Amino acid sequence: MIDLRDSISIRGVDGASWALGGPGRTAKDAWITGGLAALFQAAPRTPTRTSRAYEIGSTPRMVKIEERLLDFRVRLEGRTRRDLEQLLAAWNRSWSMYADTQLFTRSLECGTRSIKVRLDRDITIATEHFSMQSTKVDLEMVVVACWPYLTSGTDELTSDFPAGRSEHRFEIHNPTDVPLWMEWGGTPITSAKLPDGLSGRMVPIQAQTNVWKARTRGGLEKLSSADGTNQLKGLRGLSFLYEIPPNTPPTILPAEVTAAVPGKLRAIMPRYHEMPWG
Repeated sequence: MIDLRDSISIRGVDGASWALGGPGRTAKDAWITGGLAALFQAAPRTPTRTSRAYEIGSTPRMVKIEERLLDFRVRLEGRTRRDLEQLLAAWNRSWSMYADTQLFTRSLECGTRSIKVRLDRDITIATEHFSMQSTKVDLEMVVVACWPYLTSGTDELTSDFPAGRSEHRFEIHNPTDVPLWMEWGGTPITSAKLPDGLSGRMVPIQAQTNVWKARTRGGLEKLSSADGTNQLKGLRGLSFLYEIPPNTPPTILPAEVTAAVPGKLRAIMPRYHEMPWG
């Protein structure tokens, strides 16, 4: 059984952990008292349309996935004024506008999911009559998740390849309600051809002399090796265009590797979600 206090928790930028699902009745206590509704609905979207002169209505274009703003209220309570002062100072150390705090949700049905957030504006005191004698305080929090999806972890498949040319088949699936942007990686290769989603198109990868990784997420495609440089420009304009749609059943993706020595090819599947459940 999941402790309700752990149903919402955070790991601060300073590494401190906070269970926020409900009061713990301890000497130094913190819990969420309201808000956070934006976490329990799909990531915000903005549809775009164009309209020409004399056109009846409009023409739908792309739908932009926006950042996710979360506003909520937290109560900090100590048995003494000194407890509260220490608690408030520790809470402030866990948040920043320059680094991410990790927020976790837990449920019996869907397990643990997390989202990275940082302060969108300063923390403000929301207690109406806060004084030097107070032992509790309500704080108004507004944070932003620049990547608006929750994650439940990463699945990975590995295939060994021999020296020379070899073909590989990976059975992948996407059970979530968010597209899957495949990642590929492995040990040194002479060349490779990797699948572009379910399109049947193959993207050639040039020789890699170190451990390497290719990320296919639109706008953030990257081919990197041990030195961290992005080598996608070496593909002469070829890049990954397609993702694996939500709720895709088990499907076979082919890959081809040519190598001078035996090694491993990895298919990496980050799991993203719209909400803490579903």
